[in-house]
Amino acid sequence: MELPSGSPVAIIDSFSQLTLDTDGIEVPIPRAALRDSESLSAWPSTDIVGHLFKKDAGRQLRDQIMGDLDLWIENLDRWSIGRAQVPLNFETPDATFDRLSEHADRIFVSLRVDPHDGMTAVRRIGDLARRYPILKSVMIVPHMLYPHIAPNSREYYPIYSACIENDLAIMLNVGFPGPRVPAWTQNPMHIDEVCWFFPELRVIFKHGGEPWTDTCVKMMQTWPNVYYATSGFAPKYYPKSVLDYANTRGSDKVIFAGYWPMLSYDRIFAEAGELALRDEVWPKFLSSNAERAFGLTNDS
Repeated sequence: MELPSGSPVAIIDSFSQLTLDTDGIEVPIPRAALRDSESLSAWPSTDIVGHLFKKDAGRQLRDQIMGDLDLWIENLDRWSIGRAQVPLNFETPDATFDRLSEHADRIFVSLRVDPHDGMTAVRRIGDLARRYPILKSVMIVPHMLYPHIAPNSREYYPIYSACIENDLAIMLNVGFPGPRVPAWTQNPMHIDEVCWFFPELRVIFKHGGEPWTDTCVKMMQTWPNVYYATSGFAPKYYPKSVLDYANTRGSDKVIFAGYWPMLSYDRIFAEAGELALRDEVWPKFLSSNAERAFGLTNDS
């Protein structure tokens, strides 16, 4: 992809799936969190959000690529993506981290964590951060936790401390969730108190924030270390308030996150090309904002 001005940029995709450590494609949400029969019958597959994301004709091929590291990197090359962040489950074996570390110039990792795990989670974060420099963030999805707790709950605070101590960003879902579970835990206002208490913590909102997108913008305006990644939405549905902010005071705050393979790169980049972003915003959106938010500029 090239910028409207014609200057090439090495894209950083802050959210792309790669499933080398699992036999299938599963959503790590406890069955106990679900209540309706449609969700329960689909669990644990991604079909629990099938009412939002219909599988297009190319989805089966993308799922195959997602399980093959060589094909996955070839796919990055095809779309001029220099680096991509992949989420790994808490129990992901060291062998997977070892294999991905061989491609540290192309891959960085976000570790999925459940705050209910307490010090087990804190120790796991510290151990992996010390041994694997490709770990750049911790990912918590509030709607996937059970019992339901918001990001300003006491269970989260040891995780936030571990992120600061290990120079990791924290990625948090905001907005109404895809699965049919309560949405209140993902109101970004819960994170306002967190940003006040932990001013060093780099917080990246992901998955849209609707219907609280104006709150997301206000949070970015208020707190220097709050960012917004565009995962979860096709580009034509990116919130207008976020795009307006990116074009003005927030040019350093909005980060490209493709949400592949739920969305194809064909669609993502076709629609992204229609975004009304200013020329000077594009390299920040596609690359440099992610470098800063995830500490990629510190890599050798």
